[in-house]
Amino acid sequence: MKTYSTYLRGKVYSCVQCRSNLAKQEEIISKRYEGTSGPAYLFNNVVNVKCLEPKLAVLWSGHHSVSAIECKVCETGLGWKYVKVSSPSQKHKEGKYLLENACMEKENRWELILDKPLKRAPTCSGNK
Repeated sequence: MKTYSTYLRGKVYSCVQCRSNLAKQEEIISKRYEGTSGPAYLFNNVVNVKCLEPKLAVLWSGHHSVSAIECKVCETGLGWKYVKVSSPSQKHKEGKYLLENACMEKENRWELILDKPLKRAPTCSGNK
């Protein structure tokens, strides 16, 4: 049974572990990001996540204060939220969310490409 509090309609990304809704497709800012497990998307807004304590992280784009984000339902690690960035050129990231592709899936498989097998990366942190 799904116990998340916010339900989204339309083209929705969900947690790969428990299928809790996370974000709508139209909230994507960019699909050209890398997370700790590979490709990731940058979102304006996400739901049904909790932010952990901010920490300083050294990323490709510089030193940033980021909060790891987890699914509220199953506590799967999903990515991070940019809290504060060190460079004015990276200011557009502040307050935005990076979700790792390996940790989310398209709800109801919208726009499923049948010639490519679905991948579930074992690097997603899973239940704690």
